[in-house]
Amino acid sequence: MRISFFEEFPTKRNLAKINLITWPTTLYVAAKSVQDFEKIQHSIKKKNVTCGYWPILEKNEGYWLSPFSSAKAIKRVITEVKSNPKTKVMWDAELPFRHPWFFLRCDRYWRNVFKIKKFFKRYGKNIYTSEYAMRNVFSSFVLRMMGVSFSPKKYNNKKIIMYYTSMHKSLSHHLLNNVKSLHTKYGNSLHVGLGTIATGILGNEPILSPQNLERDLHNMKKIGIKEVVIFRLGGLDKEYVKVLTKFI
Repeated sequence: MRISFFEEFPTKRNLAKINLITWPTTLYVAAKSVQDFEKIQHSIKKKNVTCGYWPILEKNEGYWLSPFSSAKAIKRVITEVKSNPKTKVMWDAELPFRHPWFFLRCDRYWRNVFKIKKFFKRYGKNIYTSEYAMRNVFSSFVLRMMGVSFSPKKYNNKKIIMYYTSMHKSLSHHLLNNVKSLHTKYGNSLHVGLGTIATGILGNEPILSPQNLERDLHNMKKIGIKEVVIFRLGGLDKEYVKVLTKFI
């Protein structure tokens, strides 16, 4: 199993955790521009680490990437990626729940949704979409309609499902069944996000213990998932490393 990482806050302290990683990995680094990403990428000297660009927006633009985000910001991200077509991109497809009034901007939705889909059809093979874990077929349909779920069969992207059991304890069984279903449908085009082992932008995400991370990794191994992505690098320590090395 390949074990990779997200890093939402690429400070020197968080990036230093790379030194705990001895296996080939991908690090999806959050940055507000390709230029910022490239500076971070060039600062990482370890040969076993491949970097992916995780574009984030200003908070008043929507932060995450959805049709409800700022049309100007979505255009900016797409233009940057088109100018760097070989860059591996992690498209964080989440809705602006931190700013619910964004949902009232239907004009943004219609401008963005067609632009995003057109972009995916051309550049999908270099895109990894971080997406919500889905409970059932209906929720899957709703997320597709809202522009935050993308089919690898249609766009040739890789799908990373955020199966964060520390945050969804009561739903973990239903979400796990959906992961199984998606793996049957998409095979190795489905990756799974696990965690969280450190807080993110919300600041209050529950932390997954090493023991429960091992449980989740066992479940992924049983399903046949070939790559998982841990949220996030900054929470890595020797106890987590002991667990992860059992699955490399």
